[in-house]
Amino acid sequence: MWIFTKYGFVSIVQHNSIEEFFQVKSRVIDPLENLWPNCDIEIIDWADYRFRISLNKEDIISVLLKEIQNLQYTSFKDECRKDFDYHDALVKVWSTMYNYQINMEIKNGN
Repeated sequence: MWIFTKYGFVSIVQHNSIEEFFQVKSRVIDPLENLWPNCDIEIIDWADYRFRISLNKEDIISVLLKEIQNLQYTSFKDECRKDFDYHDALVKVWSTMYNYQINMEIKNGN
């Protein structure tokens, strides 16, 4: 699952060897440091997602739930303007998904 937070983008997957754990991966360290500040972050130089944590599923879910419950902004992209590079990446994702929407509407005759 891909999740875009105000701190950055993470990918959350089932841990490959611990059933009750998720692995949270990130291309930059910031979202892991901000969302799970007390976790040891594994750095893998050769991996596409260089920064990773492994945690009990409930610990991952509780942090994400808290982020959702504390959400105050009315525009996600505007909330992320402080980091120009991240904002620019978000605009590209937004555009790609908008084009996907248009293509599906054409394909489905909507």
